[in-house]
Amino acid sequence: MRSVAILTGPETHLDHLGVLSSMLKIPLVVTDEKNHQFAQQFYPDINVELKNFDALSIEYLAQNYDAIFESGKFFAAELKPFIELLFRKKMRFVFCPHGNSDKGHSLQNHVDQDISLIYGEHLHDLLKNNGAAQKIRHIVRTGNYRLPYYLRHKKFYDTLAQKMVFSRFQSDKPVILYAPTWSDKENPTSFFSAADQLIEELSPAYNVLIKLHPFLVDDHPAHVFAVSARYESHASALFLSDFPPIYPLLARCALYMGDYSSIGYDFLAFDRPLYFLKPKKSAAPSPLQNCGMEIPLDSGIPLTQFLNITQEASRVFSDQRKKIYRYAFGEELSQETMRADIFQKLS
Repeated sequence: MRSVAILTGPETHLDHLGVLSSMLKIPLVVTDEKNHQFAQQFYPDINVELKNFDALSIEYLAQNYDAIFESGKFFAAELKPFIELLFRKKMRFVFCPHGNSDKGHSLQNHVDQDISLIYGEHLHDLLKNNGAAQKIRHIVRTGNYRLPYYLRHKKFYDTLAQKMVFSRFQSDKPVILYAPTWSDKENPTSFFSAADQLIEELSPAYNVLIKLHPFLVDDHPAHVFAVSARYESHASALFLSDFPPIYPLLARCALYMGDYSSIGYDFLAFDRPLYFLKPKKSAAPSPLQNCGMEIPLDSGIPLTQFLNITQEASRVFSDQRKKIYRYAFGEELSQETMRADIFQKLS
């Protein structure tokens, strides 16, 4: 079966579709020159090809592929009926999630899907609870395939991370990763209310690495730029973009701060402290937020003092962090088992 992964989204999806392409030994097609460069730089073991989106016509796809792996549910929903109608071909589509989502609890309208990959029971429960599972023909569990991929290439990625990210800090201090999500009707972002305070109060003792969700930048470009520009030359604060792989960053971070970003689930693998900023707007519950402490921004307690006091106490969350990691990802599968499970559904 002629399979291909097609990436039409942001560069962060490379850390999902790119890794999957490597492990499944299938080519990756990207539609953006920047993502083509990133794929070659960060995932040199994959066969990547740049094609203009207009070149990916229905006729081209039908003639060249039998199965498409993608990270956009609507991409498949729009293509599938036309391929069947015009070419009498049943193209197979495999949806690859791009993170353990805490979004989508209230969704009611779902598109039909052929095959959907999930990491573990967390995503499976979300799909069942919001009704999406009823629209999916096959669900295949993959476990956390991105962490073992990083570990197999650890020297390569750690060298890149040091050169491109951590060497940009002017002093050697513990690193905090702040990963705010984007705002939707369920889960608001903490970025606009908390970023300045976090940077100003924590940067004397920590290097603060801020990794924004791409949708946050797309939805509020002027506001995000106004904040990031204030710290463009800051010695201990760095707004990071253009670095798709997440695990080389997490491996160097002493602790995580966030709201509802799926990166928090990735950080559970290291069993280190997590802290959460909960916006005032009510939001859907998150299993992740039972794995750490809420940051008291309005308490009057200096944040550095709060972290110094609570980091040792955060060990009490270790069992919960391990429990939720298992819930999110399940047992690790071998590359051979994952490949067999996926392609068995395609046969």
